[in-house]
Amino acid sequence: MKIKQIRFQNLNSLVGEWIIDFSHPAYLSDGIFAITGPTGAGKTTVLDAICLALYGRTPRLERVNKSSNEIMSRHTGSCYAEISFENREGYYRCHWSQQRARKNPQGELQPPRHEIADARSGQIMENKIRDVAARVERITGMNFTRFTRSIMLAQGGFAAFLQAPADERAPILEQITGTEIYSEISMKVHERQREEKNRLEILQAEISGIKLLSTEEEKALRQDMQTKIARGKERQEELKGLQATLDWLDRMIGLENEIKDIEAQWQQYLKRQQAFQGEAWRLERAWQAAVLDAPYIRLKDLRDLQKSDLSEIERIREELPRYKEAAGKAAERWENTRKELIQLNLLRKSEGETAKKVREMDILLKQQGQVIKGMEMVIGAGESECAALQGEITAGVEKAKEMGQALLAIEEYRRGNARDAALLANLTGISRAFKRLEELLSAWQQKGLERQRAAVALQSLLDAGEEIAATHESNKELQRQQYDVLQAEQDKLEEALQGYEIAWWRDELEQFKEQDDKLQNLGQVWDRIVQLEDNIRDGRESVQHLDKQQKQLVLEIEQGEKGAGHLAAKISDLETRVLLLNRIRDLEEERAQLEDGKACPLCGATEHPYAQGNIPQMDESQKELNQARKQHKNLSEDLKKKEIQRGKLDKELEHASAAVEQAKKQLEKESKMRREGMNELGLDISVVKTRDELERLANQSRQNIINHARQLKAIETWQKNIGTLTLHYEKSRTAFIQSDKELQAAILQKKQAGQEDERLQKEYLSLKSELEQLQEETLQEISPYGMVNLPLEKLAAIQKALDERKKRWEAKEKEKLDLEKTVDKLQNEVGQKRILLEDKASALQIEQERLKQQREQYRRQQETRFALYGERDPDEEEARMEQKISLGEEMVGQAHEDLQELQRRQLRLEEREKTLAVAIQNRAPELQSSEENFTRKLQQAGFEQEEDYRRASLSPEEQQALAQKAEALKKEATELQARLSDRQDKLQREKEQKLSGEAREVLEEKQRLGEQELVDLREEIGAARNMLENSEKSRRQMQAQLQRVEEQKKELQRWQLLHDLIGSADGKKYRNFAQGLSFDIMIKHANRQLQKMSDRYILLRSQEQPLELNIIDNYQAGEIRSTANLSGGESFLVSLALALGLSQMASRKVSVDSLFLDEGFGALDEDVLDTALNTLAGLQQDGKLIGVISHVPALKERISTQIEVITQSGGRSILQGPGCRLQ
Repeated sequence: MKIKQIRFQNLNSLVGEWIIDFSHPAYLSDGIFAITGPTGAGKTTVLDAICLALYGRTPRLERVNKSSNEIMSRHTGSCYAEISFENREGYYRCHWSQQRARKNPQGELQPPRHEIADARSGQIMENKIRDVAARVERITGMNFTRFTRSIMLAQGGFAAFLQAPADERAPILEQITGTEIYSEISMKVHERQREEKNRLEILQAEISGIKLLSTEEEKALRQDMQTKIARGKERQEELKGLQATLDWLDRMIGLENEIKDIEAQWQQYLKRQQAFQGEAWRLERAWQAAVLDAPYIRLKDLRDLQKSDLSEIERIREELPRYKEAAGKAAERWENTRKELIQLNLLRKSEGETAKKVREMDILLKQQGQVIKGMEMVIGAGESECAALQGEITAGVEKAKEMGQALLAIEEYRRGNARDAALLANLTGISRAFKRLEELLSAWQQKGLERQRAAVALQSLLDAGEEIAATHESNKELQRQQYDVLQAEQDKLEEALQGYEIAWWRDELEQFKEQDDKLQNLGQVWDRIVQLEDNIRDGRESVQHLDKQQKQLVLEIEQGEKGAGHLAAKISDLETRVLLLNRIRDLEEERAQLEDGKACPLCGATEHPYAQGNIPQMDESQKELNQARKQHKNLSEDLKKKEIQRGKLDKELEHASAAVEQAKKQLEKESKMRREGMNELGLDISVVKTRDELERLANQSRQNIINHARQLKAIETWQKNIGTLTLHYEKSRTAFIQSDKELQAAILQKKQAGQEDERLQKEYLSLKSELEQLQEETLQEISPYGMVNLPLEKLAAIQKALDERKKRWEAKEKEKLDLEKTVDKLQNEVGQKRILLEDKASALQIEQERLKQQREQYRRQQETRFALYGERDPDEEEARMEQKISLGEEMVGQAHEDLQELQRRQLRLEEREKTLAVAIQNRAPELQSSEENFTRKLQQAGFEQEEDYRRASLSPEEQQALAQKAEALKKEATELQARLSDRQDKLQREKEQKLSGEAREVLEEKQRLGEQELVDLREEIGAARNMLENSEKSRRQMQAQLQRVEEQKKELQRWQLLHDLIGSADGKKYRNFAQGLSFDIMIKHANRQLQKMSDRYILLRSQEQPLELNIIDNYQAGEIRSTANLSGGESFLVSLALALGLSQMASRKVSVDSLFLDEGFGALDEDVLDTALNTLAGLQQDGKLIGVISHVPALKERISTQIEVITQSGGRSILQGPGCRLQ
């Protein structure tokens, strides 16, 4: 960095505002200047101003704040320091200031202000105390300590870099050379090496937790699983057989239930058949009545037509007198309206002339009225304009008065709030301070929340760590206990096996079960033989009984058929007789002309049995016919039932005979199976003679099965328990391994959480301190505006209040200017409006006189018109007359039309009356004939009255419904009989299979036990398969984990090698190495400068400590010794050489273009001093500016460019030299 200008005010003895401009040509040409003056005059104060402006402190004062300011001149109320400097990044201005309350020398110190800005644009880059120092460090690359050891070598600190330990030299070299990246690399390598080591430890711990089955354990487990799979398949086959037997029982039960349902349906059918008898009789009566439907319809149509015509002719005869009377009245109304129309036409002609004259007068009056109206509008507008002008003048005067009062109020406000004027310039800075306060408050609060969360997380981790540790111990104990239990169960299993394998026990049990199955099958065959013998005996008896029933039924059917034939012949004779009687009754007129002894004109017979008086009575024949028909019907139905019964008996007899034959064949087959079964079991029929003896053998076999099954069940239970316990043991072992991993992870997390909590605590306190300091500084800024405190929670309200005060002040200023302009404008407008008002009032008076004359002429014309026509409108009167005439014409036409219409209706009614009378007279004989004909046919059909016929008649829909119902009943009977026969056949065939003789409960129990055994086998197989899969998975996991461990070892080895070379927790290892190289370069630069000043010494880096310095003393035969043994003058020369060497090692961040040396030259002799000054002057060629502060007289003579500090009275001093001036 290169310092361009220094400005300061009231610092120590230099009272007033001073400027030192280093761009003056004297400084540019020489490159070296001296600040001279007597001791205590204030030479070092110039350097203090530089440090104060940049860092807010000086080498002599650690802190300058509200509590202490020992640099402000006595009897002054304020001070400041400002520096303008340039580096590779830009041109900057840094300003620091502090004042007492109201700048009163006796006032209380206020918080200092500090800001850094862009010197070219003037934009403030930072204005907070803490943030300004950080920003300066980022821009310059140096904090205060590094600055005073590399650029400004102050009194007592000139040899600080020379005497500083290695750890303090490294940061300075880092900043100046830009090599701080080496520290970061060193720390990153250290962190990465630690992470890779932790990963390796975790992977190795995971390997120790992986357990595998041995080869023998896996082989035994696979063999046992295969054995159980085979047994499971056998049990599945047995369960299939049991299920088939249960399905057979279910089918028989289903068929039996179906037969019961069909029989119940047959009973329901019989009830419905009985209930349908009444409807069947209705259907038969309807068929009898159907022959009368045609004549009845013809008779009904004639009756309805005759009744309708009689009703209509009666209505016409009632209406004719009313129509005649209405026609007379219509003729009279037509005549009256015609006369009224003639009178209206005469009146219209006389009124037309008068209306014409009145219309001309109205036109003239209208024109005059428009003229008057126009004049009134002009006068009204003039009066309005005058009134408006007068009102505007009055309002303007009043408004001017009001504005004058407002101006007075504004002046009063400005006097009372004069301090708000400063807000126009300062509010922006205050707003930035408030914003920064809010940001700091938010950051502090957020950091507090983070700290709380971190504390909660740390406590949670501690609690979780304790829980994990407890769980870890619990899992360890559980694993040991489960191993003991597993070992005990394995011992019990060995004892139960009695030295045999489990397969031997299963084979023995299977042999006993096979023997038991054979005994069971033999028992079932024996039971079927007994059952078949009983069935054959019962079947023979059933066949004999059915054969007897069949013969009896055949005899009854033959007798019934004979009776039905006799009844059919009788019905035929009776029907012929009734038909003849009907014909005889129809030829009544011809029969009346017959005479005994005379030949019949039709047949020629001379005897006439059916002549008058000899007609047989029809009722007796009809009754006899109906009775014969009923008997025939009953007999037919009975025969039909017997035919159905005979068919059923034939089928039952056939089935019974077939069943007997089938039973015989089955008996032979079952007997053969019994002999074969006994031979297979090694039983002799002479020994095992009865079913009870066979059952005794079966019981002995079942007891053997129970004993072996109980022992095998116990063995398998222990074996299952061992499998379950093995799974539990593996789970507990896995849980133990997992809890161990979690415990290690919890320890690591707890350590990291503790570090995080400590970091957050430091950041929290730092933010709090910065917030309090900024709050205090901001309060000083707003105190001139009446703010005595600054609560952080009310920042927005205070900001708003200050904004409102600023806006109010600005508004008042603007209002004042606007009011002054408006008052001047109002006064001009009022004067112009008064002149315009006088002109308009004169013109208005002339127009009012003309209007008066026009109004008088208009009044006289109105009186004349009223006398002639009154207030009537001629156009309305003519329209009213035309309307009356038009209405009269319409009334005449309507009255004539009404008269003609009434006459036409009267004529039509008279003609309709005549037509109806003729029709009624002509229809009467036909109606009488139809009545007689229907009565006769009614009696012939067997109905006494017409009402009987109507009750018997049914609609086609009803007849169809009853017929369908009868047919459905018939069909239902056939279907039920067929279904019953089919189900009985199926049931018989199912019974013949006889799959098992055991009870259903026994079969279901066997099925349940078999299914349970199958479930147990599947569980055991699943457990074994799971153990094998887990073992295989663990083996693959072990291989993958070993591979990861090897890879991690290689990775760790790589980072361990790098860590051994450059890694360290604090970054010193690589930093010191890298800075050692930088230190060598700096020593080379320093030696060049040192050789210019003295040939005695050469700087040398220590071999033991990379950043330690030694010197070679050429005057002592090249002796190497420590720099700590140098004298004061020697230390000065070496320190100066080092400072110059540092200035030549510029990085991209730090450029040392200005160098200030305070004292130290007093220890040099004349020659060395001259050499040192020549060396410093030579740096001008590199563009560097060197400032030397000293009270040595010889120095003044050798440096031409000087800033002289001259003491004055009262302990004050002034500056004199190039670029120095007092503002």
